[in-house]
Amino acid sequence: MFRTCPVTTLKIHRSAETLIKVNAVVAVVAFLIGVSAAILLVLTRWQVVHLLPADWYYRILTAHGLNMLIFFILFFEMAVLYFAGPVLLNSRLPAPWAGWLAFGLMVVGAAMVEVMVFTGRADVLFTSYVPLKAHPNYYLGIILFAVGALIVTILFLATLVVAKREKTYTGSMPLVTFGALTADIIAIVTLLHGAAIYIPTWLWSMGLMNVDPEVYRMVWWALGHASQQINVAAMVSIWYLMAGFTVGGVVL
Repeated sequence: MFRTCPVTTLKIHRSAETLIKVNAVVAVVAFLIGVSAAILLVLTRWQVVHLLPADWYYRILTAHGLNMLIFFILFFEMAVLYFAGPVLLNSRLPAPWAGWLAFGLMVVGAAMVEVMVFTGRADVLFTSYVPLKAHPNYYLGIILFAVGALIVTILFLATLVVAKREKTYTGSMPLVTFGALTADIIAIVTLLHGAAIYIPTWLWSMGLMNVDPEVYRMVWWALGHASQQINVAAMVSIWYLMAGFTVGGVVL
């Protein structure tokens, strides 16, 4: 159930360890897709090469934005939450099945979005502003991804409760875990805003309701801007973590 890391000497719950690995791997895959898309975009903007036609330029631009600003950031954030919770607090993961359910929803959702984008059924850019309309499965994929991520954020909070109740650590919450909690709270707010705008837009894409373009932009950017702050909070937490591991800073 637990093992001790020979490098960090931390006690690691094996279910959490596996979920850290799979989320981190998928995050890297999303990052590589985003970077590859960026190279194609540069080679298109470089007039000597001008690699892609107009339709594929915007298609690849859409894929770049989604992979770099949504999939990469949030998959990596999920890995950070599994590390900052069960591992740093020497705690068990309360419900591993929920972690796997969340991972499955996120992977299926991301895959649906990728398929819609690369098959030309979602040439709406990263912002997907209404009245630009994508295939309903594009919006459904984002919703499934968001639901999966929301499950992980709640599971992290449950881990904090379990660790406190079972007294797996003494004193105040470790600084890195506190930073991850900050990212977790921002992620919850971000994902709820995403649900508030993407569920109506999904219904709109099927002709079931109307969505006001100005309302869409206002609510969507509560998702767009906040998602960057998730990355900032997680990144600062990891800097503190690395300070503890590499130069002996007392931050854990």
